[in-house]
Amino acid sequence: MGFQFAGSLSGAAPIVRRYQAGTTMYVGNLVQSGLVNVGLGGHVDILEVATEAWETAQPIMGMVTAIADESRTYVKSVSGTAGYGDRTTYTYTQATIAANLGTKLSGGAEVDVTLAIPMDTLIRAPIYNTVWGTALTEQVVTTASSTGVTITAAGDAVTDMTAGFLTAYCRSGANRGHYRVVTTTTSTTVNTVVIPFPYGIAVGDVFVLAACSLGIAGMNICTACDAIDGNKISTYYYPAFYHDINLEESGKEYAIFSTIACWAAPAT
Repeated sequence: MGFQFAGSLSGAAPIVRRYQAGTTMYVGNLVQSGLVNVGLGGHVDILEVATEAWETAQPIMGMVTAIADESRTYVKSVSGTAGYGDRTTYTYTQATIAANLGTKLSGGAEVDVTLAIPMDTLIRAPIYNTVWGTALTEQVVTTASSTGVTITAAGDAVTDMTAGFLTAYCRSGANRGHYRVVTTTTSTTVNTVVIPFPYGIAVGDVFVLAACSLGIAGMNICTACDAIDGNKISTYYYPAFYHDINLEESGKEYAIFSTIACWAAPAT
């Protein structure tokens, strides 16, 4: 499963609405308004990767938490990726719609969406490297930093990272368990922080970098809209408020975030 409802800051119960889907969707997808692809006739569509195009201005409506219609199918994997589950299959074929008719259902693809109330609804999101199931690249230090401010890791290239939106976490070494905001990315293998780690960074120490940061920061999603892309914060992104970031265990990294009451915009 991808994005999941994780509670609310106010303690309010989840608000769930049923919508016709304008595309094939899975439980765990983030959704935006169907106005993005109005020709498909759905109320909601899968959230798209942030770009400079106008649809980026569509706010995150919520996440698919159930498939309502009779086309529901459990899918274990798609195109070599994992983490999928119940799926609704979009159709505009009348015969198929008629066959899928059920109680209070239209026969078309329908999903139950838990709404994302800005700065209230909590969303749990797995963090992966580009695609579902690919863990973030561990940075094995090759050059020591006695001042605890430079993470140098040859052969562990990290791409599309933007300083200030990037969190470094120490998994192994004297600084294990400590997080810092990366302030400068001088190359794909050298990342520095202004607030130093409490101890020197030694050769062989293991760090991991994720494109998110506590508080208000940017968020990009994997292409299938089933996880945060932890290796991509560049020119365009969705704004998010991160309440928790956990990078302790490889392949199980996650964040808890809320949407904020503004639309996606280019970084400045």
